Amino acid sequence: MPPRLSRLALALALVLAGGCRHRVPAGAQAADATAMGSWPAWRDLSPLVEIARDHAPSPAVAALERASGLLREGKPAAADRALAAASDGAGRHWISIARGDLVALHFTLCIRGVALRLNDGEQPKATERRADFSEQTRVEPGDVSVEATLVNLEAAATAGDPVLTTQARIARARVAAFAQQCAANEEVATMAQESVEADLATLAAEGHLTPDLAYMWAGVQMSRFSGSAARPFLLQAQEGGFDHPAVTFMLAVIAFEDHDLDKADALARDAAQLYTSVKDDAHLAETRFLQGEIARARKQPKVARGHYQAALALDPTHAASILARADLDGADDLLAGMQSLQRALPALLATGPLDAAGARAAAENLERLLTIAVEPHQVQLVRDALVFGIEEEPDAMRRGLRYFFAATLDVRLREYEIARGHGVLARDEFDDSGVQPPMDVEAFLSRLRGG
Repeated sequence: MPPRLSRLALALALVLAGGCRHRVPAGAQAADATAMGSWPAWRDLSPLVEIARDHAPSPAVAALERASGLLREGKPAAADRALAAASDGAGRHWISIARGDLVALHFTLCIRGVALRLNDGEQPKATERRADFSEQTRVEPGDVSVEATLVNLEAAATAGDPVLTTQARIARARVAAFAQQCAANEEVATMAQESVEADLATLAAEGHLTPDLAYMWAGVQMSRFSGSAARPFLLQAQEGGFDHPAVTFMLAVIAFEDHDLDKADALARDAAQLYTSVKDDAHLAETRFLQGEIARARKQPKVARGHYQAALALDPTHAASILARADLDGADDLLAGMQSLQRALPALLATGPLDAAGARAAAENLERLLTIAVEPHQVQLVRDALVFGIEEEPDAMRRGLRYFFAATLDVRLREYEIARGHGVLARDEFDDSGVQPPMDVEAFLSRLRGG
């Protein structure tokens, strides 16, 4: 399978790739998909309430039942207040777990990785929440502390009760997954990621994954091992009612990886319909690209090109489709392939004078393209497209970016003298632009000199 497709599936998972090397014992994933509760039921904490009735003190059960009722009324903030009012009483660990689950399932805004905000009447998407890192945004009364939530869940997990431990791990994995996505700094992100993956590995081995956590664990399996390792967990998530379009998309990627093109095509069509229904153009573009790859594998270049064009109509900066289209155009004529790439440069590099923010955005677009250009002929094609006709570009910053990224590709082609020349030209163009470049050209040139 092309490396790009693995990245597509991984990008849709909640957790990012890290240092996890846990393997699940054979057969561990065979648990009933709804044994740990269905996804719709978890939205009002019903599975937790049922377990608490057999294990938690009566005051804690009553608080959980009140919170569950408020969640059914669409009032997560009020539900959290009801739980908070009972947090000092008997069964405080159960209250901590319920609050962890509630905030992870219902928060709408993460503020600088410090606090999570709940809003009555607002139902967030399962995997996508807003993050606000502005120092001007104030934490409000009722916002839930990320650190305090994780500390309380750690206390519940180590309280010595196996039932509490399992439920605390479920809640902690949910909270930490989002904490990693909007972490205050890299150290916090790494710690959150390690916590998520450790809890997921344990829950998977014990057969205690909820549908949403089965989806998360599938993402880890796909990045660490293979699509075959991920498939059982995706099916578990799907059967448990976790109907996120990404589940269908990832199953399509796995079918493509297994060369089951008919199944991959059917699943990709389903994923496209799902993304269309929720107006998610970014992920729909990824799906159209996958459909293009399927058509290409079927030796249908015209159909494939149509899918790549459709992806670019949704997202003109979709790097994988840009490169795939250029591959098709350049199959018999390298010049046509280079010209195809050049037609995409205005979308990648924007138009008009570039300021510092625009230069950063343009650099990120080019970096994505360079990341997926892995074959030597692709590297050469992109390099040539960047430098050909560059003298016609009126903006010095844009010329500098083109020279710099061409130089990095020169290095990959082992053309070091040419790389130095392009690096020097990039430095001069950046100096002429008067704009702070988004990369350190001097450091690049120093490495080329062996300094």
